[in-house]
Amino acid sequence: MNLQKTQFLKRWSLLLLIPLMVLAHNVTNAFAQSAETNKSLQQAKGPNGGKILSDGNVTLELAIFERGVPPEYRAWITQDGKPVKDAKLTVTLTRLGGQQDIFNFNQNNDYWLGDGVVTEPHSFDVSVDLRLDGSNYQWQWQSYEGRIQIKEDMAKKVGITTQPAGPASIERHLPVYGRLVTPPDQKAHIRARFPGVVTAVHVNIGDQVNKGDVLAIIESNESLQRYELRAPIAGIIQERSVNVGETVTNAPLLTLVSNKKLWAEFKIFPGQRSEVQAGQIVHIIHNNHTDESKLTHITTTSSGSPYVIARAVLNNEDGEMAPGDLVQGQIDVEKIEVPLAVDNRGLQSFRNWTVVFIKVGDTYEIRPLKLGLSDGRYTEILIGLNPGDNYVVENSYLIKADIEKSGASHDH
Repeated sequence: MNLQKTQFLKRWSLLLLIPLMVLAHNVTNAFAQSAETNKSLQQAKGPNGGKILSDGNVTLELAIFERGVPPEYRAWITQDGKPVKDAKLTVTLTRLGGQQDIFNFNQNNDYWLGDGVVTEPHSFDVSVDLRLDGSNYQWQWQSYEGRIQIKEDMAKKVGITTQPAGPASIERHLPVYGRLVTPPDQKAHIRARFPGVVTAVHVNIGDQVNKGDVLAIIESNESLQRYELRAPIAGIIQERSVNVGETVTNAPLLTLVSNKKLWAEFKIFPGQRSEVQAGQIVHIIHNNHTDESKLTHITTTSSGSPYVIARAVLNNEDGEMAPGDLVQGQIDVEKIEVPLAVDNRGLQSFRNWTVVFIKVGDTYEIRPLKLGLSDGRYTEILIGLNPGDNYVVENSYLIKADIEKSGASHDH
């Protein structure tokens, strides 16, 4: 029997590993092909660290310069080994998705300067057009970074999902703190209806009972008839102060508590009161788990404390929470509409950037972002993404891992 179990576990482990192995294989092949395509161009470096492009007696060195300035194109053009003073140079970058960035060059001291910033990522198809002395010289190559290819069926197998970037409501949160308590309607004190003698007690502290269960039996002093005490709610016996044979009057005999529903009570101080009102959404954080609820009401305290209490109802069917637990709340006090935002699940760190990965066909590529407002669920995008761009939401870390594993370089 043990041998059969071992064989079964081995087969199951192999089945789980196959999709990831195939994914890694596909990614490796994609980068190997890209590296081979660019190999010769990447090896040709000029005295200024740029790519050397030659055609006959004409040589062009092209580099992206980014030391102390935003990334810019610089070029050095020579003919028969001598610097050229009269030429027309254009570089066209075609990015994933079809966007084109066109740079025209003007002479600037000992080099030619492109008229714009080469925005990240530096991943594109490059086309160079040089016109010199009535002749036209052209070069093309691929310069990719932060880019991989994954077939659609493989992406589905490993749980990679995408959605288009677009407008969203960003919530401004007010942080508050409090604790969990039992609502009054979830606690019952069981008393005798008529004075008498206890003839039976069917429960003890800690017992779980349902609504309508018989808890105890009492014989009335006046009628000498026995009557039952039944549970008015479902819950747990928290206190018991009665035994068989005792004479009872109107004192509490049993205390029954249900924790399937709890209140989160938050302290709202004077500086916060103007922003808090009943009906607002509140995100309640407990043991690194977040539940969403609404503020049901706001009341003052009987002790005259310098704060009011805002309450929200929490479902506790699974019993993970208990009265007395400390909680943190994030109250939605304002909603701000932004034209472009992404789901925070799609955000990843890459080098010194925060990025998402866009998808075009079977190709995925990094998009470094400048971020704006965030509420923990959505983040405003100021720069780096276009409305409608299809970006990875779930399992974006798989894309990051494969790009890093490929050893993609920031090379021009």
